[in-house]
Amino acid sequence: AKAEENRITIISTPYDTYTSSRLISQAVPVSYVMTKDSIIYFSSDDYIGDIRNTMAETRFRSYPVVNEESKVVGTISRFHLISEKKKKVILVDHNEKGQSVEGLNEAEILEIIDHHRVADVATTTPIFFRNEPVGSTSTIVANIFFENGIRPSKKTAGLLAAAIISDTLLFKSPTSTNVDRLVLERLAKIADIDVEEFALEMFKYGTSLAGKTPEEILKQDFKVFTYDNSKIGVSQVYTMDAESLDDLKETIISAMEQMTKDEGFSLQLLIVTDIYKEGSEFIVVGKQKDVVNKAFGVQMKGNSVYIPGILSRKKQVIPPISSVINR
Repeated sequence: AKAEENRITIISTPYDTYTSSRLISQAVPVSYVMTKDSIIYFSSDDYIGDIRNTMAETRFRSYPVVNEESKVVGTISRFHLISEKKKKVILVDHNEKGQSVEGLNEAEILEIIDHHRVADVATTTPIFFRNEPVGSTSTIVANIFFENGIRPSKKTAGLLAAAIISDTLLFKSPTSTNVDRLVLERLAKIADIDVEEFALEMFKYGTSLAGKTPEEILKQDFKVFTYDNSKIGVSQVYTMDAESLDDLKETIISAMEQMTKDEGFSLQLLIVTDIYKEGSEFIVVGKQKDVVNKAFGVQMKGNSVYIPGILSRKKQVIPPISSVINR
């Protein structure tokens, strides 16, 4: 009571006098050192890569981190960025930087599973790289299950089967192999599906372009390929009714021209593949559009040309175009 009357603080501590005095000097209220106006804070859902620039442009020691209820759950400082561990990634169904996620150069690539050409991804250490000339990367993934004595679940088997059917166009694509067929048969038994019926339903719903904007059509399955002095963009859509795009063709060409200008493409293609007719219409823009004529021995009328027998971008489109560009 006497201590309280005289405003004397009494501390009970297990530490010795020296340690206690040091701890007291460090017990400065947060309000003494914090900024109270225009506070910069981050959400616990923010990515490190996204907040790096904000921290680089300001000079605070630490920044509060809040949860979805705006309650402070911790702090982050520059030290955390310095000691940040690289994100670990596995590239599946691609091995080109231009086709991968942003920030790939800052990540640690653990392995690559793919069935495309070997491109420009480089790693700092040896990795597991499995690349096979099959029709679908899902064929490789399924075989990894089987090779390790693991039976995929019914749902997983169904997803892998759907991917093989889609990639090979139910073996109409020239990229298809006997390995794809054998793996699909095995997966179909596990998933308990009739392959023909399943494929018909899948193509029916998966190839519908109804209600889609030109931009959505172009970005649906879009890949960028870079050469020494050329950058080309190639979109491919599959349909069971190619004529349904006729009314959209002019707006699609306009969207492609704008996209070519914005992205710096020297050539951009939209390949509209008719699954039943087993051929593709090429819609082409860009200063190197004549490459298509030379690569396929055709003569475009305006911005388009129909080429029978073309189903695979990977095997039938990119190689001849690459050959002409690299001459």
